[in-house]
Amino acid sequence: MAAKQRKTFDIFARIKRGGELIHIGTVEAENEKLAKVYASFTYDEEDWSEMIVVDRSQFVWVKKPHGLFAQKGERVR
Repeated sequence: MAAKQRKTFDIFARIKRGGELIHIGTVEAENEKLAKVYASFTYDEEDWSEMIVVDRSQFVWVKKPHGLFAQKGERVR
């Protein structure tokens, strides 16, 4: 039986209702359900009012930063 592919999930949270939504970290998991469990145990240092798990592959970039060592004129894909 082959091992399942792990994906990166970004974790966003809000400390209090109406507060800023902040990126608090990432978790690696096989699926969304496990990512939620990992996030809730990994980032339990605050009493978050909201926590969101987003599969990194679902991000839609509006403006993507260039790599730290990108050459002048080099395009990011």
